Amino acid sequence: MTITRYRKRPVEIEAVQYGLAEYADSPWVIRSDEIPQWLQDAARDGIVVPEFRSEDYWYLKIQTLEGDMYAAPDDWIIRGVKGELYPCKPDVFRATYEVVTGPPAPETTELKTTARVFAALHRSAEDTVTRVITLHEQWVKAGPPPLGTPLARWWDKRLAELHDAIVPPADQTTEK
Repeated sequence: MTITRYRKRPVEIEAVQYGLAEYADSPWVIRSDEIPQWLQDAARDGIVVPEFRSEDYWYLKIQTLEGDMYAAPDDWIIRGVKGELYPCKPDVFRATYEVVTGPPAPETTELKTTARVFAALHRSAEDTVTRVITLHEQWVKAGPPPLGTPLARWWDKRLAELHDAIVPPADQTTEK
């Protein structure tokens, strides 16, 4: 039996390392310059909640897709590609992730904008195809050119109709 092997896709995540916060301290000790906005929002929404444990220091309880998980001191808190949060042990983090250099990956808003643009292009293409099909049905219904009509003139008229069906009316005004 052959075992299939897999490699983790190269995705960018955001992460901060949780620091040691003793009982008298604030539970929000993060080993970076500041607490990122996504972690502040998660705390405000009750997704990440400080919880004092008997070991004399704070943990962060994180609501994950798999249920509640705890970030202990030195653990990393990761914000995944879909905005989900989860803790990760330092050794696993080091083995799995590396620092990203260069510009950040496109934000969700940019991806949504791109999706809207593609959806609009798709609708536009569908509209064009619908106009061409309607024109074709008109031509089939009309039949061949009447006797005595110059064929070149008849084809010129069909090509002009086809052009008008393919080029949307808004584009026709800027073309001339």
